[in-house]
Amino acid sequence: MSEPVAPEGDTEPSAAMHLIAPIAAIGATMVMRKVLSVGYARSTGGPAPDPRDPRVSFGRALAWAIITAATAAAVETVVYRVMNRGTHESD
Repeated sequence: MSEPVAPEGDTEPSAAMHLIAPIAAIGATMVMRKVLSVGYARSTGGPAPDPRDPRVSFGRALAWAIITAATAAAVETVVYRVMNRGTHESD
């Protein structure tokens, strides 16, 4: 059987990063959602669809939910990577 590979260097973020990174991610996600909504309104001339509104078609609501969720996940990943840059060696 193969031996487990030991991690090189310190791979655990600091305790402060465990507190700061989620707060930064939440803030960045809130800003991102506002930017997407404003961009949608400017490009279509109407407000972004509200997935909870029964008057919005299922397709539009689902598309908007997918776009915002994927963008939020990307923003969160970027924030965590940037916040932890000093605690990890480059890949």
